Amino acid sequence: MASQNLKSGNGLSESPSTGGSEIIALISALRTSLPHDGSPTSYNREKLKEIAYKLSIALETPGETVQRVAHYPLQTSIVRIANRLKIFRILAASNGPINGQSLAQTVKADHLLLLRLLRYLVAMGAIGEAGVDTYVANNITKNLSIPNLEAGVNHTYDMVGTSVMALPAFLAKTNYQNPTDPSHCAFNESFHTTDTLFEWFPKHPEDLRDFNLWMTGQREGRANWLDFFPFKKQLADGFQGGDDAIMLVDVGGALGHEVQAIKNRYPDLPGEFVLQDLPDTIKQAGTVPGMQAMAHDFFAPQPIKGARAYYLRNVLHDWPDAKCKIILSQLRTAMKEGYSKIILNELVLPDQGMNLIAAQRDITMMACLGATERSERQWRDLLESVGLEVAKIWTDTPEAESIVEVVLK
Repeated sequence: MASQNLKSGNGLSESPSTGGSEIIALISALRTSLPHDGSPTSYNREKLKEIAYKLSIALETPGETVQRVAHYPLQTSIVRIANRLKIFRILAASNGPINGQSLAQTVKADHLLLLRLLRYLVAMGAIGEAGVDTYVANNITKNLSIPNLEAGVNHTYDMVGTSVMALPAFLAKTNYQNPTDPSHCAFNESFHTTDTLFEWFPKHPEDLRDFNLWMTGQREGRANWLDFFPFKKQLADGFQGGDDAIMLVDVGGALGHEVQAIKNRYPDLPGEFVLQDLPDTIKQAGTVPGMQAMAHDFFAPQPIKGARAYYLRNVLHDWPDAKCKIILSQLRTAMKEGYSKIILNELVLPDQGMNLIAAQRDITMMACLGATERSERQWRDLLESVGLEVAKIWTDTPEAESIVEVVLK
């Protein structure tokens, strides 16, 4: 089709790899998804993003595809350097454009080096350009300046990225067997350690800090589980006991942000809350009224018996099935029949039509922990193997966590 011929920067005609009919269909879908009444809220943002991304990919020539895929690591690397120099924070806090020479003096970097980094950030859309060697914050700049999200880039580059880059050689070395050993995965190869990631973290407090900040920040812009899971109906309404009884144990709950979110949403909830995590993490936990912070290893017997709910957010995806069975068995022993529930806040992968964010998380688990994200069938099989069963699964969007409500079988 003549309409498919595009002019490249060198004047040569190039054609997308995708057929014209698919491109036309995507353009039509994009038009249909646009708001028709001028209202910024009258469209499905996620659907629009999905169609726009597919259209961008469909319009690529073979050479453009390779440029995009091969150079993905550059983005994270340059953003990591910018984080070290506080570029995004400085631009986001500025009331107007900043000259490159002035910025170089502020961050104490060579101006020519900084110019090369800044023009890459402009090209990738991370900062705006207000003139020659003059820069301004845009929406992406402001996003990247949020401390918890900044920590996410740092954690991904420093630890996840290093492990993922070692994954091709590791899988070849292990004859392409699915990794299931947290002490023998790509992370161990890349960091030259026999420690599991969670044994390694306490020895590297800066990395642990970034990890914990990222765990509290990765939901930015997504629905909170309390928006789609009826906490009061499913848990609070059946609560037994006085104010000293345990409403919820946040198992492996890091800094206590989940307990704080629940209590902010439902300030009149009865009962006590218990936050559990390893000692080095509990030391960093905040103070929340009505919450007891307890150092606990979830592979050990659960000391809190008969709680209304045992809540685990993104815990089991850190471990292969054999380890998950130990964690779940310790909780099963502590549960009160007909009363206690386990609330899993985890991804539930679809069998088809995988979301990119969910797929990225699965590969991250593989590389760093020899672990996995799971489909609904995998969750049911895992739980049933230790005498538990799924009561109901609550889901908002495919790339966000679901709530798996679990009871004794």
